[in-house]
Amino acid sequence: MGNLHSFEEVCCRILSEEHKTEGIGTLRERSLHAVLKNYIEPDTSLHEQKLSGFVADIYDGSRIIEIQTRNFYSLKKKLDTFLKLAPVTVVYPLPAEKYLSWIDPETGEIVSRRKSPRRGRPADIMNELIHILPYLKDPNLTLRLMYIDLEEYRLMNGWGKDHKHGGVRQERVPKALREDKTIRSASDYEYFLPEGLSREFTIKEYRSAAKVSLTCAKRAVYILCMMGITEKTGKRGRAYLYRILQNPPVSEPLP
Repeated sequence: MGNLHSFEEVCCRILSEEHKTEGIGTLRERSLHAVLKNYIEPDTSLHEQKLSGFVADIYDGSRIIEIQTRNFYSLKKKLDTFLKLAPVTVVYPLPAEKYLSWIDPETGEIVSRRKSPRRGRPADIMNELIHILPYLKDPNLTLRLMYIDLEEYRLMNGWGKDHKHGGVRQERVPKALREDKTIRSASDYEYFLPEGLSREFTIKEYRSAAKVSLTCAKRAVYILCMMGITEKTGKRGRAYLYRILQNPPVSEPLP
């Protein structure tokens, strides 16, 4: 599997094709998924392959690629089957830079647009990985985090004076690829240790360093312990204390 075209070229081509028939507000994230699929594997004959009662996003006869923009819970049954058949890579996009556009649900017009201060962080994926814990140590599983500049469109169909609170996200349109990170083995989970984190730390200190929610921090620390990157050592006051291991486990990645 190789990339024959630049990410921006694939974006332009796929978005042009998609928007000939459907406009913003009706795509429901199809363009993000389609761009990633065509960038990762330009040969469309390898897309949407039927395997043991499921459909793989990409299968070339030796490797399976699943592009998951959200909801890893729905991956459980697929992984249970696919990991027994071939190596599986799960691709997860994260926003590197994001602009947020609000759409009037009645007219379809863009009412406002602004740059979002929120950027994707490595630990963000932990909120999804918690749903596939039994598979994380499987040597056939690889994670691929792709940091992408996005244009996000939301409907003003929520509550409040501006109808933005709880507004439905209709579409995320990719613009550029900024970083592509692969997690192949248990030792690669060191990537989820944020800069500035002390060797001994609490969950709240991890949360502060990683700049994620408390729930996400709890899940991240749990997974890091499970993967042998950190361990629980005791308590500091009422908070559990964790330590980064100096020699995390090393496993050979698949060829």
